Amino acid sequence: MISTSSYKNFDTNLYRRCSISGDRGHNANFFGDCFPELAPKKDFWQKWHDNIGKISEEENARYYIEEYYKQVLSKLDPEMVYRKLDHCTLLCYEDSDEFCHRHVVAAWFNLLLGDTIQPVVEIAWEDGKLVRLDDVSSKYSEILEDVIRSNEKMCGFTSVRARYLFDQGEKLEAEASQKELDNPGVSYDYMRQAACYRRCDADEAEAQYKAAQKMKAKGVKTDDKKD
Repeated sequence: MISTSSYKNFDTNLYRRCSISGDRGHNANFFGDCFPELAPKKDFWQKWHDNIGKISEEENARYYIEEYYKQVLSKLDPEMVYRKLDHCTLLCYEDSDEFCHRHVVAAWFNLLLGDTIQPVVEIAWEDGKLVRLDDVSSKYSEILEDVIRSNEKMCGFTSVRARYLFDQGEKLEAEASQKELDNPGVSYDYMRQAACYRRCDADEAEAQYKAAQKMKAKGVKTDDKKD
Protein backbone atom coordinates (compact mmCIF):
# COMPACT_ATOMS: atom_id res chain seq x y z
CA MET A 1 0.00 0.00 0.00
CA ILE A 2 1.21 3.50 -0.88
CA SER A 3 0.11 6.75 0.74
CA THR A 4 1.01 10.44 0.31
CA SER A 5 1.73 13.30 2.68
CA SER A 6 3.87 16.40 3.24
CA TYR A 7 7.16 16.53 5.10
CA LYS A 8 5.48 18.68 7.75
CA ASN A 9 2.48 16.38 8.22
CA PHE A 10 4.40 13.11 8.32
CA ASP A 11 7.43 13.74 10.48
CA THR A 12 8.01 10.25 11.87
CA ASN A 13 10.57 7.51 11.40
CA LEU A 14 8.15 4.75 12.37
CA TYR A 15 7.06 4.29 8.75
CA ARG A 16 8.95 4.15 5.48
CA ARG A 17 8.99 7.58 3.88
CA CYS A 18 10.17 8.50 0.39
CA SER A 19 10.73 11.93 -1.12
CA ILE A 20 9.48 12.63 -4.63
CA SER A 21 10.58 16.28 -4.60
CA GLY A 22 13.14 17.70 -6.98
CA ASP A 23 15.51 18.55 -4.11
CA ARG A 24 14.86 15.16 -2.45
CA GLY A 25 13.41 16.93 0.59
CA HIS A 26 16.63 18.59 1.71
CA ASN A 27 14.95 21.98 2.24
CA ALA A 28 12.70 20.23 4.75
CA ASN A 29 15.71 18.59 6.43
CA PHE A 30 14.65 15.24 5.01
CA PHE A 31 17.52 12.97 4.06
CA GLY A 32 15.78 9.62 3.72
CA ASP A 33 14.80 7.54 0.69
CA CYS A 34 13.93 9.32 -2.53
CA PHE A 35 12.49 8.47 -5.93
CA PRO A 36 13.58 11.35 -8.19
CA GLU A 37 11.95 9.75 -11.23
CA LEU A 38 8.62 11.18 -9.96
CA ALA A 39 9.93 14.70 -9.35
CA PRO A 40 8.52 17.46 -11.58
CA LYS A 41 10.76 19.14 -14.14
CA LYS A 42 11.94 22.60 -13.14
CA ASP A 43 10.86 24.43 -16.30
CA PHE A 44 7.16 23.57 -16.20
CA TRP A 45 7.06 23.83 -12.42
CA GLN A 46 8.43 27.38 -12.66
CA LYS A 47 5.89 28.36 -15.33
CA TRP A 48 3.05 26.90 -13.24
CA HIS A 49 4.33 28.78 -10.17
CA ASP A 50 4.63 32.05 -12.11
CA ASN A 51 1.05 31.65 -13.38
CA ILE A 52 -0.47 31.45 -9.89
CA GLY A 53 -2.93 34.33 -9.58
CA LYS A 54 -2.58 35.22 -13.25
CA ILE A 55 -4.79 32.50 -14.71
CA SER A 56 -7.52 30.34 -13.18
CA GLU A 57 -6.52 27.55 -10.80
CA GLU A 58 -8.19 24.99 -13.08
CA GLU A 59 -6.31 26.20 -16.17
CA ASN A 60 -3.03 26.26 -14.29
CA ALA A 61 -3.61 22.80 -12.83
CA ARG A 62 -4.43 21.50 -16.30
CA TYR A 63 -1.16 22.94 -17.64
CA TYR A 64 0.86 21.36 -14.84
CA ILE A 65 -0.82 17.94 -15.07
CA GLU A 66 -0.41 17.80 -18.84
CA GLU A 67 3.29 18.68 -18.69
CA TYR A 68 3.85 16.37 -15.73
CA TYR A 69 2.21 13.51 -17.59
CA LYS A 70 4.05 14.11 -20.85
CA GLN A 71 7.48 14.70 -19.32
CA VAL A 72 7.36 12.38 -16.31
CA LEU A 73 4.50 9.90 -15.87
CA SER A 74 4.26 8.78 -19.49
CA LYS A 75 7.89 7.63 -19.28
CA LEU A 76 7.16 5.30 -16.36
CA ASP A 77 5.28 2.03 -15.86
CA PRO A 78 2.86 2.47 -12.94
CA GLU A 79 3.03 -1.21 -11.98
CA MET A 80 6.82 -1.19 -11.77
CA VAL A 81 6.86 2.10 -9.86
CA TYR A 82 4.20 0.86 -7.47
CA ARG A 83 6.18 -2.30 -6.72
CA LYS A 84 9.30 -0.26 -5.99
CA LEU A 85 7.44 2.14 -3.69
CA ASP A 86 5.02 -0.27 -2.02
CA HIS A 87 4.65 0.37 1.73
CA CYS A 88 5.99 3.92 1.32
CA THR A 89 4.51 7.30 2.13
CA LEU A 90 5.42 9.64 -0.74
CA LEU A 91 6.41 13.08 0.50
CA CYS A 92 6.50 16.58 -0.93
CA TYR A 93 6.22 20.14 0.43
CA GLU A 94 2.67 21.38 -0.15
CA ASP A 95 -0.03 21.12 2.50
CA SER A 96 -2.54 18.32 2.12
CA ASP A 97 -5.28 20.53 0.65
CA GLU A 98 -3.00 22.31 -1.81
CA PHE A 99 -2.27 21.37 -5.41
CA CYS A 100 0.78 19.10 -5.51
CA HIS A 101 2.20 16.56 -7.91
CA ARG A 102 1.93 13.83 -5.25
CA HIS A 103 -1.87 14.06 -5.64
CA VAL A 104 -1.45 13.58 -9.40
CA VAL A 105 0.75 10.54 -8.73
CA ALA A 106 -1.97 9.13 -6.47
CA ALA A 107 -4.57 9.69 -9.19
CA TRP A 108 -2.25 8.02 -11.73
CA PHE A 109 -1.89 4.89 -9.61
CA ASN A 110 -5.59 4.75 -8.80
CA LEU A 111 -6.70 5.25 -12.40
CA LEU A 112 -4.33 2.87 -14.15
CA LEU A 113 -3.98 0.11 -11.55
CA GLY A 114 -7.62 0.11 -10.47
CA ASP A 115 -8.75 -2.47 -7.94
CA THR A 116 -5.45 -4.39 -8.12
CA ILE A 117 -4.17 -2.03 -5.42
CA GLN A 118 -5.46 -0.37 -2.29
CA PRO A 119 -6.40 3.25 -3.12
CA VAL A 120 -3.50 5.65 -2.66
CA VAL A 121 -4.66 8.10 0.01
CA GLU A 122 -3.39 11.20 1.82
CA ILE A 123 -2.41 10.68 5.44
CA ALA A 124 -0.84 12.57 8.35
CA TRP A 125 0.95 11.71 11.58
CA GLU A 126 -0.90 13.40 14.44
CA ASP A 127 -0.46 12.84 18.17
CA GLY A 128 1.44 9.62 17.61
CA LYS A 129 -1.05 7.99 15.22
CA LEU A 130 -1.91 7.74 11.55
CA VAL A 131 -4.78 9.90 10.33
CA ARG A 132 -6.39 9.58 6.92
CA LEU A 133 -7.16 12.98 5.41
CA ASP A 134 -9.75 14.03 2.84
CA ASP A 135 -9.13 12.64 -0.63
CA VAL A 136 -7.52 15.26 -2.85
CA SER A 137 -6.34 13.11 -5.76
CA SER A 138 -9.88 12.51 -7.05
CA LYS A 139 -10.10 16.26 -7.66
CA TYR A 140 -7.48 15.86 -10.40
CA SER A 141 -8.42 12.42 -11.73
CA GLU A 142 -10.77 13.77 -14.39
CA ILE A 143 -8.12 16.18 -15.67
CA LEU A 144 -5.51 13.41 -15.73
CA GLU A 145 -7.89 11.09 -17.59
CA ASP A 146 -8.47 13.76 -20.22
CA VAL A 147 -4.75 14.43 -20.50
CA ILE A 148 -4.02 10.73 -21.03
CA ARG A 149 -6.71 10.47 -23.70
CA SER A 150 -5.29 13.53 -25.45
CA ASN A 151 -1.72 12.26 -25.43
CA GLU A 152 -2.08 8.52 -26.03
CA LYS A 153 -3.54 6.33 -28.75
CA MET A 154 -6.64 4.95 -27.07
CA CYS A 155 -6.88 1.95 -29.47
CA GLY A 156 -10.67 2.15 -29.47
CA PHE A 157 -11.00 2.24 -25.67
CA THR A 158 -12.60 4.96 -23.59
CA SER A 159 -11.23 3.77 -20.25
CA VAL A 160 -7.63 4.80 -19.60
CA ARG A 161 -7.12 1.70 -17.49
CA ALA A 162 -8.37 -0.49 -20.35
CA ARG A 163 -5.98 1.23 -22.75
CA TYR A 164 -3.11 0.70 -20.31
CA LEU A 165 -3.88 -3.02 -19.95
CA PHE A 166 -4.20 -3.44 -23.73
CA ASP A 167 -0.87 -1.65 -24.23
CA GLN A 168 0.78 -3.96 -21.70
CA GLY A 169 -0.57 -6.95 -23.62
CA GLU A 170 0.80 -5.59 -26.90
CA LYS A 171 4.22 -5.04 -25.34
CA LEU A 172 4.29 -8.61 -24.01
CA GLU A 173 3.33 -9.97 -27.42
CA ALA A 174 6.07 -7.94 -29.11
CA GLU A 175 8.61 -9.04 -26.51
CA ALA A 176 7.68 -12.69 -27.07
CA SER A 177 8.14 -12.29 -30.83
CA GLN A 178 11.54 -10.68 -30.39
CA LYS A 179 12.70 -13.39 -27.98
CA GLU A 180 11.66 -16.09 -30.46
CA LEU A 181 13.71 -14.36 -33.17
CA ASP A 182 16.70 -14.13 -30.85
CA ASN A 183 16.33 -17.72 -29.63
CA PRO A 184 15.13 -19.98 -32.49
CA GLY A 185 13.38 -23.12 -31.32
CA VAL A 186 12.54 -21.71 -27.87
CA SER A 187 8.85 -21.23 -27.10
CA TYR A 188 7.59 -18.15 -25.33
CA ASP A 189 3.96 -19.18 -25.29
CA TYR A 190 3.75 -18.31 -21.60
CA MET A 191 4.38 -14.67 -22.53
CA ARG A 192 1.79 -14.81 -25.29
CA GLN A 193 -0.71 -16.28 -22.83
CA ALA A 194 0.04 -13.46 -20.37
CA ALA A 195 -0.50 -10.98 -23.22
CA CYS A 196 -3.86 -12.58 -23.96
CA TYR A 197 -4.88 -12.28 -20.32
CA ARG A 198 -3.99 -8.59 -20.39
CA ARG A 199 -6.18 -8.00 -23.43
CA CYS A 200 -9.05 -9.82 -21.75
CA ASP A 201 -8.54 -7.68 -18.65
CA ALA A 202 -8.63 -4.61 -20.90
CA ASP A 203 -12.01 -5.65 -22.34
CA GLU A 204 -13.36 -6.24 -18.85
CA ALA A 205 -12.08 -2.87 -17.62
CA GLU A 206 -13.70 -1.16 -20.60
CA ALA A 207 -17.04 -2.86 -19.91
CA GLN A 208 -16.88 -1.86 -16.23
CA TYR A 209 -16.05 1.71 -17.15
CA LYS A 210 -18.92 2.02 -19.61
CA ALA A 211 -21.33 0.51 -17.08
CA ALA A 212 -20.14 2.98 -14.44
CA GLN A 213 -20.58 5.89 -16.87
CA LYS A 214 -24.15 4.83 -17.60
CA MET A 215 -24.90 4.68 -13.88
CA LYS A 216 -23.43 8.15 -13.40
CA ALA A 217 -25.55 9.49 -16.23
CA LYS A 218 -28.58 8.20 -14.34
CA GLY A 219 -27.40 9.90 -11.18
CA VAL A 220 -26.43 6.70 -9.40
CA LYS A 221 -23.32 6.89 -7.23
CA THR A 222 -20.56 4.52 -8.36
CA ASP A 223 -17.10 3.49 -7.30
CA ASP A 224 -14.88 5.60 -9.58
CA LYS A 225 -11.88 3.46 -8.72
CA LYS A 226 -13.10 0.61 -10.91
CA ASP A 227 -12.13 2.42 -14.09
